[in-house]
Amino acid sequence: MTKVLICDLDGTLLDKNNEISLESIRKIQLFSNSGGIFIIATGRLDHDIVYVEKQLGVQGDFRISQNGAVITDKDGKIVFKQEINSHAAKGIMQILAKRNERVEVNDVKRRYFPSPRPMGEVAEFVDSAVIDPQLSEKIGNCVIPTIFLIFGEKSGFKEIKATIHKKYENIVNCVETSDSSLEIMSKHTSKGVAVRQIMKALNISTHDVYVIGDSENDISMFETAGYSFAIDSASDQVKQKADEIQKTVVDCIEVIMRKTPKN
Repeated sequence: MTKVLICDLDGTLLDKNNEISLESIRKIQLFSNSGGIFIIATGRLDHDIVYVEKQLGVQGDFRISQNGAVITDKDGKIVFKQEINSHAAKGIMQILAKRNERVEVNDVKRRYFPSPRPMGEVAEFVDSAVIDPQLSEKIGNCVIPTIFLIFGEKSGFKEIKATIHKKYENIVNCVETSDSSLEIMSKHTSKGVAVRQIMKALNISTHDVYVIGDSENDISMFETAGYSFAIDSASDQVKQKADEIQKTVVDCIEVIMRKTPKN
């Protein structure tokens, strides 16, 4: 029976220097060569997944980007997308524009900035940024967001989340993806929803799906998959939701391969 492993990137497969260990690459290749399907699920844009897959030498049947807002198949075709409706997008932009935090916006393929980022803050492997000083005026019109990204202090996110939920609780969710970043996305967007879409496309059961993650945005995957791993650097909140805690992706794959009967 085919096993599917869906893995987060930042803080999970990627280390603090945005690098993948050689041991991880070899173990993922072994998993894939043994009949497993390795799929990346990340908050990053799709082209960063393509970059990572080239490093791994492994191509997944699907790629989950933007925390589940977009699913792309191996041929580059978007097979699923979840955008924020125009009315809500405009209102959310108005709320965020009144604050001091930096706001960036994704659509299905690109990230938009109101101004250039400070040097050293470009974290993407492939920078496809569009800089537009009039970005706020275009939201909900020619730019249909999949995700709003807010960068600032964790202490300020509580107020933002409360304000957004008060007005748009039936439309969007707010998820802290790190101590310095908050993402706002459609209520129908999550990595868990994307995992279910992939299970349906591959015609596999929950029992055959493993997931690995380290952040709040990975919890929905934990709740969907048959078995979940949290990386031991994750917060206690995330660890409590996982079936097992392991130090690295390599350790997780070793557990999976021990659990998988040899053909």
